[in-house]
Amino acid sequence: MIGGTVWGEISYLVIFSLITMLCINEYHNITNKVVQSLEHKNLYKFINTVFAAIIFLIVYLVASDRVNMLYLSLIGGFTLTWFFIELYTKSKSPFISIAINSMGLFYIAIPFSAASFIAFYTREYNWNLLLAVMIFAWANDSFAYLFGSKLGKHKLFERISPKKTWEGFIGGILGTILFSYIVYLFFPKWSHQNIAYIHYFVLAILTSVASTYGDLAESMIKRNLEIKDTGNTLPGHGGFLDRFDGLLFSLPVATLYLTFISDLQ
Repeated sequence: MIGGTVWGEISYLVIFSLITMLCINEYHNITNKVVQSLEHKNLYKFINTVFAAIIFLIVYLVASDRVNMLYLSLIGGFTLTWFFIELYTKSKSPFISIAINSMGLFYIAIPFSAASFIAFYTREYNWNLLLAVMIFAWANDSFAYLFGSKLGKHKLFERISPKKTWEGFIGGILGTILFSYIVYLFFPKWSHQNIAYIHYFVLAILTSVASTYGDLAESMIKRNLEIKDTGNTLPGHGGFLDRFDGLLFSLPVATLYLTFISDLQ
């Protein structure tokens, strides 16, 4: 994933589109297991996977300034399309079908697509801030686990995730801030983009908090569906959603900061 991001915009497009589609596919696998009344499961999975890929491509083209921003309005059409699909599939549970399929796009495809606005924040492809957000999300996971396992006593959100603690949460933020300074020292030499440390610092905190909520949101879904992992594709991590749940929240948050708050040009 790091290699695909750094190599260039085409490799970025391929790897992130693939991850988006794999996450959508996994999302349908876990929802199909619990919604027994849902007909046409394989068809729905295929259609939503295609929709996710198209949504990612549209945002990529808009972010890279290849097409007009008005094309973003097409994204809403994919969720509305599920109403028309249900009219013709004549399933017994149209509301459940529409809700699950639309949520897959809102929860996975659209948040992942936000990565393109980070990658093209200067209207030209730059991997530095996107890779920084990715590293911050991973650093937060690692340091939260280390601090939580060694020092954790006070539960952060016991109803949803009994193992998460305030000590782990704070440790995750501190570890991510540490990595923000390391990124600030080394990335300009490799990316040839000089960015003030304050932006890395703010992105580190935002990513750390957003990643934690992303993890909690996925834990809530898994608890409701009564499953331990979303899949077993990645040894030691579970499924793709287990690995990228933090990015689903941190990528949109980072995009909002870079678009509306920071003074980056």
